[in-house]
Amino acid sequence: MRGKLLVGAAALLGGVAVGAAAGWYYGFSSGRNTILNDWIYSDAREVQAQIVVLRRLREKKAGEAIEQLEARLDDQLVQFDPQEPFSFLTAREVGELRKAIADARDYRAVFPRQSKRKFVDDMVRSLFSRDLYK
Repeated sequence: MRGKLLVGAAALLGGVAVGAAAGWYYGFSSGRNTILNDWIYSDAREVQAQIVVLRRLREKKAGEAIEQLEARLDDQLVQFDPQEPFSFLTAREVGELRKAIADARDYRAVFPRQSKRKFVDDMVRSLFSRDLYK
C-alpha cells in the first residue's frame, strides 16, 4: 500500500512538473509570437505610410506630404496619453517619452496646426498641457 502511495505521489509530482514546463514553454512561445506579429504588422504599416509620403514628395506635393506626416505625428502622440500613465516603464522609456513629447510641443509651438479632427487636436493639446511622465 505504501509503495503504491509513493508511486502515485511521484507520478503526481512528475505530472505537475511536466504540465508546468509545457505551460511555461507554450505561454512564452505564444507571447513571443504575439509581440513579434504586432511588431511586424506595425513596421509594415509604417513602411506603407513612408512610401505614401515619399511619393508625395517626389511628385512635388509637399503640402500633402507634410499633412500626412503631421497626422501621423498626432496619432502617435495620442498613444502617449493613456487614461493612467504607463506604470511599467523604465527610466529609459520615460526619458524618451518626455523628450518626444517635449520635442513635439516645441515643434508645434513653431508650426501650429489645426487638423480636420478636432477631437485629436484636443487630445494633443491636453497631452502638451500636462506632465504625465515625471
